[in-house]
Formats: sequence, C-alpha cells, structure tokens
Amino acid sequence: MSEYNTKNYREQGGDKWHIDGSLEFGDDAALVNFPGAANFAPKTTNTAADIRADLNKLITYLKNAGIVKPDEWNVSVLACPSTAAMPTTETAANSGHATFSISGSDITIALDCKVSELADANHGETWGTHKWLGFGVRTGLDSVVGVKFTDDTGAEATLGSDDAGEATTLGLSAGDFVLYIKAEDAKYLTGDKSFTLWADNHAVATFTMKITEPAANS
Repeated sequence: MSEYNTKNYREQGGDKWHIDGSLEFGDDAALVNFPGAANFAPKTTNTAADIRADLNKLITYLKNAGIVKPDEWNVSVLACPSTAAMPTTETAANSGHATFSISGSDITIALDCKVSELADANHGETWGTHKWLGFGVRTGLDSVVGVKFTDDTGAEATLGSDDAGEATTLGLSAGDFVLYIKAEDAKYLTGDKSFTLWADNHAVATFTMKITEPAANS
C-alpha cells in the first residue's frame, strides 16, 4: 500500500488548519468574520499631497490587517554612545562590560566579566535594585513613537516621545530605544528571555536575548 500524505489537514482538535494545497470556494461560498482593514471613509481631497497621504493610510490599514504583506523589521543593537545620562553610574559601568550583537532575531550580550561581578544598581522604588545594564535597540524606523513593546511576561508598553528623547540623550537616534535588563536573571544565560515589537506596516516580531560570560580561568 503506498503512503499518502494530505497537504490540507487540521490539528489541535480543529483549532489549527494547514493549507499547503488548493482551497477552492463554491459558487455560494462566503467568508464570515474574515479579518479586514479598518474602515476608511471616502475622501474628497484633490491635491496630490492629500491623495498621497490617503493612499499611504490605506496601505497601512491593509498591512496591519494582514491583507498586504507587512514590511520587514530591520533591527540592530548597539552600545549607547553616551552613558552619562543612564539612571545610575553603576548601570553605566555595567553596560561598559558588555558588547552587543544580533543575528537574525537572536541578540547576544557578551560580558567581559561574570554576571556576579557586575554592580548592583538602584533604579528606584518601581524597578528596584538589580545588576542593571542598558543598550540601544535600533528599530530602523524614523521614530519609535507608537511602537508597541511587549516583554516575555506579557507586560506591554507603547513607546512615546520620552523614549525617543531618552535615546537621543544617550547618543542614539529617535528611531532607537534604550532597553535595560536585569542581568542576574538566570534566563538570560539560557537564552530564554525575549521581547516583541509591533508597529504600523509591520508584523509582530520576537527577539531573544542571551548573555554570555567569559570562560572560567583554568
């Protein structure tokens, strides 16, 4: 008996379908509750600038709805050129012990010392005392205002002008933001820390973070 593999199948009790073959609709078929773009009222503008703005808005709606393929993120990471404005001198010193790189969606924070040798830095009552260090995340956008950031605990934030201002104060650009991490969290050493980004025209993208330490002296 020959082996048969179906290209279209369901899993997870029907909660998920895989379509690798054709999906054919009959004459009376209809799509119900299909995700669509935001409502876009008819426009009466007649200048070239207004028409361009309306067209770009419509394209954004279509990308955000998933009807048009969204733009690719172009994220990079870097040390903050100026650390003097970081929350504490200890945070600035800790950040100087790290180099930052990214491959695909995997961010590596390479320390020149052990995590245990980093200083404790007090970021106030809300954030607490930890072995904080910070680095720049370059989004590839002109501005981070409106970018949605979610950490691996599910905590969400929409970046604003304060985040862009903090980045420029630390020698970065308005399209960057500063990310402070608690280096002593063991999940950084195993590469199990992550965050996601979303912005208009872009799909949600997840980035993992891993801290590496120098090998122990023999």
